[in-house]
This record gives sequence, structure tokens and C-alpha cells, in this order.
Amino acid sequence: MNSEQLTSLLRTVLQFAGGIAVGRGWIDAETSTAIVGALVTIAVTGWGLYARRNTGLVAAAAAVPGVQTITAAPALADKVPAVNVVPVR
Repeated sequence: MNSEQLTSLLRTVLQFAGGIAVGRGWIDAETSTAIVGALVTIAVTGWGLYARRNTGLVAAAAAVPGVQTITAAPALADKVPAVNVVPVR
């Protein structure tokens, strides 16, 4: 699942929950929209920070077809579960 699909799924689930809360009278529609927007923004930001950490970037690069070898610092190479990521010698 890519980040666009994950964001769409999260937004849909939160809108559904917000609709239930509005229907039961717990909150009004404007509050629901504000809460859903804030939660999606926080989740997307968190995902972006997680995916763009060094280990995530190297793992994404290693998954690109045609990339034969990536040389990385030993500590980083040990964290990436890909056979084409090797430590610097």
C-alpha cells in the first residue's frame, strides 16, 4: 500500500467515524471536518517523517528495479533488509 492509498483510507475511515459522531449529536459537522482534517494532516506528516528517514530512503532506493548495489555506512546497511545494500569496507 502506498502513501496515497493509505491517506485515502485513513480519510475515509475518519469521515465515517465523524459521520457517526455527527449523527448521534456528539459534535456538529464543522467540528467533525476540522478534527478529520487535523488528524489526517498529523498522520500524513508522521508517515512522511518515517518514510524519509535514512533507513527508509535506502530501502526505497534498493527496491528500485535495476539498482544493483548500494553502499552505505555499516550501521545503516545492517538496518536495511535488502541483499543489494552492502556496508562500506
